Amino acid sequence: MKNLTKNTIYKTILSLFLIFGTVSFVKADTIRLTIKEELANCTGVAPQTCFQVKYKNSKNWEFFYSQIEGFTYKPGYRYVIDVTRTKRKNVPADASAYTYKFKKLIKKQKINTKKADSWAFVTKHNWKLIQINGTTPKSTTAFLSFQADKNAMSGSGGCNRIFGGFELKDNQITFKSIASTRMACADADKSKLEADFLKLLSDNSFRYDIADQTLNFYKDNKLVLMFGMAPLNNK
Repeated sequence: MKNLTKNTIYKTILSLFLIFGTVSFVKADTIRLTIKEELANCTGVAPQTCFQVKYKNSKNWEFFYSQIEGFTYKPGYRYVIDVTRTKRKNVPADASAYTYKFKKLIKKQKINTKKADSWAFVTKHNWKLIQINGTTPKSTTAFLSFQADKNAMSGSGGCNRIFGGFELKDNQITFKSIASTRMACADADKSKLEADFLKLLSDNSFRYDIADQTLNFYKDNKLVLMFGMAPLNNK
């Protein structure tokens, strides 16, 4: 009888363990995070520094207020990691509803933060065309604007809106899938300038630098495009 009772208690405890263990397991899921190469000042319960992260479908960086157990972070590197996210049963006041545990490193990439800071400056302005192939246009409204964290650009060729994508690598920029609207250009000079501008940009790579208030593109060490800084809202 005693053995029967012990067996019954043991089976009951084992059943409860399996039930609650299964429930806990169901509440945990694996998510992928991209973690930016620099921390940011943020405010939770008090001022602090936070990871800047992107989730699977994120377009912009978001503050991450929690800790990731088992993850060692080093500034200057961009990480892609898998973490196990578990929902808390009893959430402490002013705490995250989840706990996070490092699971797997997918990618670790050294980022030139100085270059990144320079490009962040570029995205905060419009860049008006002031020179093309060594010639200064008499009058043009052509400009480019670069969208932060989207690898997309837009602007004007002087008559039509232009848009497309780009990639950065070290001090190189490569334009991709450049297209434009197709409105007729009444001014022949503007029409030619726009055609030359689009042709030069289309699927082309340039070395670039930023000097004072100009953004400069070079081809074979020759300056082929120069842009002047303008307010971002002046489109």
